[in-house]
Amino acid sequence: MAKGKKQSKRASKNKVHDEQVIENTLVVVKEAADMESLAYAVRGADITEPIPLGVVPDLDIMPKTMRAWVIRRERHGEPMKSFQEEVMPVPDIGPNEVLVLVMAAGVNYNGIWAGRGEPISVLDVHKENYHIAGSDASGIVWKVGSNVKSWKPGDEVILHCNIESETHTTRTETPYDFISYDPMASRGQRIWGYETPDGSFAQFTKVQAQQVLPKPEHLTWEEAASYGLCYFTAYRMLITQAQLQPSEVVLVWGAAGGLGVFALQLCKMVGADAIAVVSSDEKAELCMELGAKGVINRKHFPNIMFKHGETEEEKAKRLEDMKRFGQAIWKILGERRNPNVVFEHVGEATFPTSVFVCSRFGRIVICAGTSGYDCVFDVRHLWMHQKRILGSHFANALECIRANELVRKGIIKPVLSHTYAYDEIPHVHQIMYENKHSGKMAVLVQASELGLKNTEEAKRAGKPLQARA
Repeated sequence: MAKGKKQSKRASKNKVHDEQVIENTLVVVKEAADMESLAYAVRGADITEPIPLGVVPDLDIMPKTMRAWVIRRERHGEPMKSFQEEVMPVPDIGPNEVLVLVMAAGVNYNGIWAGRGEPISVLDVHKENYHIAGSDASGIVWKVGSNVKSWKPGDEVILHCNIESETHTTRTETPYDFISYDPMASRGQRIWGYETPDGSFAQFTKVQAQQVLPKPEHLTWEEAASYGLCYFTAYRMLITQAQLQPSEVVLVWGAAGGLGVFALQLCKMVGADAIAVVSSDEKAELCMELGAKGVINRKHFPNIMFKHGETEEEKAKRLEDMKRFGQAIWKILGERRNPNVVFEHVGEATFPTSVFVCSRFGRIVICAGTSGYDCVFDVRHLWMHQKRILGSHFANALECIRANELVRKGIIKPVLSHTYAYDEIPHVHQIMYENKHSGKMAVLVQASELGLKNTEEAKRAGKPLQARA
């Protein structure tokens, strides 16, 4: 597959291959490519080699090993160094876990953090000597634990990345834990594929049963793999934490990015007016298509970003740009009105402006600090006008279920710009690290080509199983 092949809503589905996959491991294999293919199938659960990429075998085939892109401590650094392919054991699952054959995986910045070992090494978090990144995936349930009743082998699913603490429902560490029963309140809560070692950049991955959600049938494997982490984060930020209401105004930083494209759609769904902040006219066009009330190109305000150690002259220029930025909001709205909600994830560079332009009694909801964590701002604007700062971190299982239903109904749509091949996983992360990408990216794993939507299509398109002696 060509690098960075662009997606298109109107693109025709790629040609389906004519070869037939093996029907089962104990009967005659139709049109097998050669005797080695037949031998591979007959071995069934006893095979030790990884299955070929781009192939969906029968459910009773259970290899002992798999291909995976692995990060190790001695390789910490940029993605092209930190991501190296290895043959790894297929993960064992516990009674409440599910093993999933990964059809496609979404690309997020936490893979870069994991590879660099900064701000901390994830190996020190989960205590394993390896790390397989990847916090978004679509796939097929391959095996379920003894306690799992809600899913069965063969189910087509997507995965959300919140790992719940096993002790959350039996032990409380603070009064808030007891009152809320929100798994996000537990100190044992983790992000799968970042704070756990077995993520989605492999042929198989294991997850808790509560992480599994039904795949929207109308989406391709790559589209279904692309949205979970960013969309569910945006849903909790706006719907749960900020409690967004109809007719409110929302300022969305990075509106054409992975988080922003879902924030715009959620605002439109609720009936709120979103003002998108972007860095180019091309991105502005996308935001208007997604329902923004108007767009501000931040490049027109060259001094607005906060920098530590700024001079008095630089500070004065920044304050002037902050005022002009606020006036740009008024111009879009046609009245002197400030945002009720500011959708923050940039952090250090934009936070002073966010606090300044937010309305009286408004809310600044923040889930990240991509530009830095040390936020410096004039606190008088906060207390005198009684504004609130709300922290938000991913989403709990119930929020993921509710948000995913909006995708299944076609109300919220993934915005996928590029899909890459499995072998390009280090390269894709390098592109993201160098900020040379736009929109959301995904990679194919066991899906052999773009445009496939279900198991049967994937089986028909996949090459016949090949022995790997």
